[in-house]
Amino acid sequence: MKTTATSLAVIALLLAAGQAHAVSDPAGDLPASFAGDRTVAAFDILSAEATFDAEAGTFLLHAHTAGPIADIAAAAYVFGFDRGAATGSPFAGIGVPGVTFDAAVLLRSNGTGTVGGTPLVDRVEGNDIFATVPVSLLPSTGFAPEIFTWALWSIDTSITGNTRNADFGPDANVRVAAVPEPQTWAVLLAGLGIVTGVARRRSRARA
Repeated sequence: MKTTATSLAVIALLLAAGQAHAVSDPAGDLPASFAGDRTVAAFDILSAEATFDAEAGTFLLHAHTAGPIADIAAAAYVFGFDRGAATGSPFAGIGVPGVTFDAAVLLRSNGTGTVGGTPLVDRVEGNDIFATVPVSLLPSTGFAPEIFTWALWSIDTSITGNTRNADFGPDANVRVAAVPEPQTWAVLLAGLGIVTGVARRRSRARA
């Protein structure tokens, strides 16, 4: 029983190491200031994640919404990053004081995007939008990439000003997650192999 429990614990660690650190956002929490169509589910963010892959030198971005994205031409999603020099709260006037950033990645529903003035390709699949951003496009302004913080908000591109901001998820900056390094996987897999080997030897001894 003890060996089985240990095996399960190691498997749990393997699964946890491989899971992305998605941040959940309540459904239907669009701010009162949003001037667009509140019935468009693609504007409603349900979860989001920003992960730093140190080995690849990239940020992996993903947002999940309450409705299909590709059909909504005006829908876009902004990942705002604080790389170390962000100041002020640009959305405090609409009740979201916790978001601050000094760089932004714009992902459009048509599969295009930009980082500053650099074009970017994103991928839309149903209610999800993904992008991979080289760290070179988000150079540090004080923080190491692994401690950048981020927030996400959806926008209606047919509207200008802060009233175009449809939903925030999260509504305050959080730190980027990290992709487990190969060494981490190696240690966990080695641990699982040892536990499995011990379990097999004990099973044979009892037989």
